[in-house]
Amino acid sequence: MAAVAREMTMLDQTEVGVWQDLFTSIIEDADSNILLLDDEFRIVTINPGFYWTFLETYGVELKKGTSILQSMNEVNPSLTRLWKDRFQTALSGSPVKVEDEFEIDGKQNFWELHYKSETFADGRQFVSVFSRDVSVRKAYQKKIIGNEANLRSILNTIENSIWLVNSNFELIDFNKEFFKLYKLAFGVKLIRGKNIFEFVPEHMPEMQETWRARYEAGLKGRPGKYIETYAIGNSLRTFEIKTYPIVEDGEVTGLTIYSRDITQQREAEDLLKSKNEELTKINSELDQFVYSASHDLKAPLMSVKGLVNMIKIDPDKEKLDQYLQLIESSVCKLDYFINDIIHYSRNSRMEVMPSKIDFQKLVKESIDSLKYMQDAELVKSIINITDETPFYSDHSRLLIIFNNIISNAVRYQDKDKESYLQIDITTHHARTIIEFIDNGVGIAEEFQENIFKMFFRASYESKGSGLGLYIVKGTVEKLNGKIAVRSKLGEGTHFSIEIPNSLMYEPSMN
Repeated sequence: MAAVAREMTMLDQTEVGVWQDLFTSIIEDADSNILLLDDEFRIVTINPGFYWTFLETYGVELKKGTSILQSMNEVNPSLTRLWKDRFQTALSGSPVKVEDEFEIDGKQNFWELHYKSETFADGRQFVSVFSRDVSVRKAYQKKIIGNEANLRSILNTIENSIWLVNSNFELIDFNKEFFKLYKLAFGVKLIRGKNIFEFVPEHMPEMQETWRARYEAGLKGRPGKYIETYAIGNSLRTFEIKTYPIVEDGEVTGLTIYSRDITQQREAEDLLKSKNEELTKINSELDQFVYSASHDLKAPLMSVKGLVNMIKIDPDKEKLDQYLQLIESSVCKLDYFINDIIHYSRNSRMEVMPSKIDFQKLVKESIDSLKYMQDAELVKSIINITDETPFYSDHSRLLIIFNNIISNAVRYQDKDKESYLQIDITTHHARTIIEFIDNGVGIAEEFQENIFKMFFRASYESKGSGLGLYIVKGTVEKLNGKIAVRSKLGEGTHFSIEIPNSLMYEPSMN
């Protein structure tokens, strides 16, 4: 038995030697720098990596069996105290992980150190120190931080909103523009790392559902494009929003969302659309105008031409006066029509030229210019003007309005009545109300919605060019006003016109 015991002991010792050699070989070949100390800070094991790093870094040569603190103290007492604190902390059972910075050949280097205490089976306590050069990693970290700073700087200089969410709907990042607009829109301050839906107001569940559907579609790899209008501050603004999946190793890990304010673009598009519609209307009206104008200009000219021929061939000279009256009537009709065309052209092309209006003079000027119309003297004028407040508008355009409506009252008077035209003018601070009330033949109800259309005539017996009331409505609108009509066949017509005071928009006018 004793022989067997001795043999076993010898085998154990042999195995221990093998394991010690293997352990030493592993330590010496390890990529990391390794140091093993006993509880009195004596070096038990040290591999070449740790030896040379320590020598080059601190100028301290470490050897097995020597006290590391004593070796360090001879060169750098402050470093000795630092390492002693780390050893003692590790011996107390708290592992230590630190990064030290050092300089070799004028170049900054970094190494990461791990201090950890181990207790062997015989009760002895040791401290293992593992270190590795992390200079390359630190350089990359610095570069990444620099790149991130540059990227953030770029993002924050972009006028459009950008934000990123991951697959868990967490807000990874955003730029200043998105932060600012979101706060203005919803009164919420965004925080990185939080779920994006935490920032959607509770009273807007539809918005949350809409955006959840968009995020989910994007996370499935489908880019999206959306148009949204939000209240930002005191104004409505329209945004074009695009979502782009973030793909890593073939898997969608998040979304980049890009939002561009297109309010001005939309307004420009709407304006262009409006202008195109207006141009289409103008072209249509122009075609109608050319056709009707050529017909209406030609008719009185042909009448004059025919009457001139009748004078030439008719031997009865007593009919000359009759022919001349008919010619005069045709010429007057032609003159009225040409005047209407001139008024139409001026109203379309000329800018509004506001001036202080004297309605007493304006009404007199209009009535005087029409006093030679046929049967004008049969229409009694009743004028009521209250203009205590200064009123500014375009004199020539107001005259066009008055001339057309007064001439209509003359043309369409009821010869079986004592005809009158009542003109009531009341000026307020912001606007003037002008009313024309006559007791003429009136307008049938079925025609009233068409009387402001170009060349509209209720019948072939209607007098005038068919442009008068069209010009009136266009002129009123040019002055930013509005016009309404009430009429009853056989009883008369009532035009009501409201014109804003240009003084409200031009306070510097005299």
